[in-house]
Amino acid sequence: MMMVRRDIYGFGNRCVYVFGLGASGRATAEALLEAGVDVVVWDDQSGPDEKELTAKPPEQMDWSRVGAVVKSPGIPMDVPLVKMAQAHNVPVMGDIDLLWRRDGMSGASFIGITGTNGKSTTTALVGHILRTCGYKVAVGGNIGTAALALPELPRNGVYVLELSSYQLETLCEMQADGAMLLNLTPDHLARHKDMTGYLAAKMRLFDLAKAGAVQVVGIDQPVLQDVAQGKLTVSVGSEADYVAKNGQLWHGNDSLLQLDELPHLPGPHNAQNVACAYALLVPRWVTAAEFKDAARSFKGLPHRLEKVGSVEGVLFVNDSKATNGDSTVYALQSFKNIYWICGGLPKTDGLGACVDHLDAVRAAFTIGDATEMFAEELTAHQVPTFKCHTLDVAVREAFAAARTEALEGAVVMLSPSAASMDQFRNFEHRGDVFVNLVQGIMALNQGRG
Repeated sequence: MMMVRRDIYGFGNRCVYVFGLGASGRATAEALLEAGVDVVVWDDQSGPDEKELTAKPPEQMDWSRVGAVVKSPGIPMDVPLVKMAQAHNVPVMGDIDLLWRRDGMSGASFIGITGTNGKSTTTALVGHILRTCGYKVAVGGNIGTAALALPELPRNGVYVLELSSYQLETLCEMQADGAMLLNLTPDHLARHKDMTGYLAAKMRLFDLAKAGAVQVVGIDQPVLQDVAQGKLTVSVGSEADYVAKNGQLWHGNDSLLQLDELPHLPGPHNAQNVACAYALLVPRWVTAAEFKDAARSFKGLPHRLEKVGSVEGVLFVNDSKATNGDSTVYALQSFKNIYWICGGLPKTDGLGACVDHLDAVRAAFTIGDATEMFAEELTAHQVPTFKCHTLDVAVREAFAAARTEALEGAVVMLSPSAASMDQFRNFEHRGDVFVNLVQGIMALNQGRG
């Protein structure tokens, strides 16, 4: 029988008010209950369905008994419940700091990875390399498993945490052994007000890092060059401590890695991801040789330039995770002869930076709410464009066009540059539908063979 540790989180006899019952909120409530903490929950959207969770609206709370409000990352700081907590001098925190309270003194290392784009791939890559090299590893945070659902690791274990700006804005305790900021482009500005606020949230990871922590910053955006002093710098093509260019990773005059040896990490954005991972891990956690061997076996993540399969010389690529123009730019730089499926619920800037990276696009196939908007934008840039409205039609039309032109290196690529909620539950659902459509084409082609 497992022994319950009454005060592992340091709340004494006070209760914790868990605000938001998404994946992280439920994991937080369950972990606190298991540790013997008195937990009260609230969710503005729906009440709890588990009998063991006590729900109470903020107006009924005895705030003198509340040790902390633990809010889900998606809830902004300016909502009434948070303001009420602050008015009663109750700290507002997130589950990342609770993980630190639980395991920060265990001797395990904590690595935090953030940025606008590439966080998930780089987090998974770092986790894969460490695991392949023999470490006990737990990967989570903004990717996959909620922080307090991660297992407790032994002294030489490593927590590899993807951290969004929403998670970082409440960070006040976790002291990272490794901190990485990949890049920073405009995103979530409705939440953070402006780029200054967005950057400040990201930099909390570094502000709280341990003395002697490995700190890595990608400096391809000028705003990050200003915060890179005293940190290891990474660039794709420009001067930095670690530079990815000409298909290689360089440190000074030394070539460290042939990037084309990593076929599941194509494109300049993945070159940056690999370079940042190398700068972080070598030599603190792994040797250069260990990094190379482990990176070669990394297969990438679903929905991120995922190579689904080929039919009649046409490669199908699922990049459903690309929900904004900056993400799709990376995809457009990764292949030639692209038959591009784009659209969905458009962001305020439409295709954004994509319009400056259309040289490899043979034709575009627009879907979703952005069908007309994207078609007009692309036509204005002399890209042959077909208004397909739905994904099934777009896949069929794009494949037909690619097969007709029969160009070497032809790629039918879903990289929407838009959100998914107009036609799908989320970007994963959209990507899964794309994969299923492609698998149908592959099965039909095999049947004909």
